[in-house]
Amino acid sequence: SAMICDSTNIFSPGRAGSESDVRDSLLRIMEIKTKRILVTSFASNVARMETIFYCAKKTGRSICLVGRSMHRIFKAAKKCGYLKGLIEPLEPRDAKKVAKNKILYLATGSQGEPMGAMNRIVNGSHPDVFLEEGDCVIFSSKIITGNEKKLYNLQIQIVKNNIEIISEENSFVHVSGH
Repeated sequence: SAMICDSTNIFSPGRAGSESDVRDSLLRIMEIKTKRILVTSFASNVARMETIFYCAKKTGRSICLVGRSMHRIFKAAKKCGYLKGLIEPLEPRDAKKVAKNKILYLATGSQGEPMGAMNRIVNGSHPDVFLEEGDCVIFSSKIITGNEKKLYNLQIQIVKNNIEIISEENSFVHVSGH
């Protein structure tokens, strides 16, 4: 016999909040933003992906997925019957033609991975996605232990570029899926 068990966040007291609460909170945050919004999250969190698509539609923004795993999981989830009735995501090369207040990016690399989409966007090496002063980055994820230094280096770079950072440290933008 085998036991399969998930111990992620076992030391976090209390219950995890609900995705619908995060959805409401993210929507309230996004409704007042007037420039580009970039959300970074784990590609594997399909519920969060659906939340971001929902927020894009509600705020009249187009959505663009950035990062290979984000595309791969989006396609797999659709194939399995999830993510029904959502707006179609734009390709990054088309998204860059969209007005700043009408685009929402959903990118991988929320842990500051050196080759992750976030790192490439922030250091200016992504061919199609860029951020400017006054844009907003939402980290809709937790820091995984061991990634602090990479992530703080990424966030320092974002702050230096005068881009707003919203994370679970200052807003309700994440609940654990565990």
